[in-house]
Amino acid sequence: MMRRSLCTLLCTAGLAAAQQPAPPSSTAPATTAAAPQSGSRLQQMESIYQKELSTRHIPLLGKYLIELQRQAATATDKTAYTAEIARVQQIINAGGVLDLIATQQAQAGTMPMPAPMPTPVPPEQKQALITLAPALAQEITPQPPADAQTATVGEIAWRIEYITAGSYDILLHYSCPDLKEPLKLRVEFNGQTLEKELDVERGTSSPQTFRILRLGSLTLTGDARGETLRLSAGDKASPQLILKSLLITRPRPAAPTP
Repeated sequence: MMRRSLCTLLCTAGLAAAQQPAPPSSTAPATTAAAPQSGSRLQQMESIYQKELSTRHIPLLGKYLIELQRQAATATDKTAYTAEIARVQQIINAGGVLDLIATQQAQAGTMPMPAPMPTPVPPEQKQALITLAPALAQEITPQPPADAQTATVGEIAWRIEYITAGSYDILLHYSCPDLKEPLKLRVEFNGQTLEKELDVERGTSSPQTFRILRLGSLTLTGDARGETLRLSAGDKASPQLILKSLLITRPRPAAPTP
């Protein structure tokens, strides 16, 4: 049932994008006859999806992951939820790409569910992105209202089910109005620590205004499973930072030298 809901969620999003008309080619001759369709419509949708839709699917996967975490918290047997959480986190880590042909056939019952490993993606298309929202946190100080989309935090911690070896940028999506002095930020994960100050000029005009701040880069020499990532922001007794999410992304490639 959990995998069926994920297939439905992503296949619906992919179909909506696939039905958008493609722009006309500027290089094809006007007299050229329309080429015959190669493969099914589902295959065409898969091709479009592989190239363009990973960024659209990641937020849907994030919502699905939040729901899995919530259900796992109250489940008597957490085995199935733990396995599905790890599978979805791995998909997000690989860029949010699934083989839609395989998942559609699996949902229809015509073939077994494909292996957990996502479809290989060309290296230039791979962009890991893990979004850590307050709703996914193991611990938050102070505790926000239930189902809050943001949280004013002094300290917050998440469990990272799985992330592959490599270098990652850590980005803070935050609001911090009325900042009078620099706010000390600290990230701890896998034995590494990042420290950065949020300067006064990086404050926001209101609690509804959010900005992005790069906290630094982490390098993992091996795959990490079940590790805790902790973010501290100033004095826990008088928190100022309003957190929308913490993002773990692949570093942007360096600009080519002219």
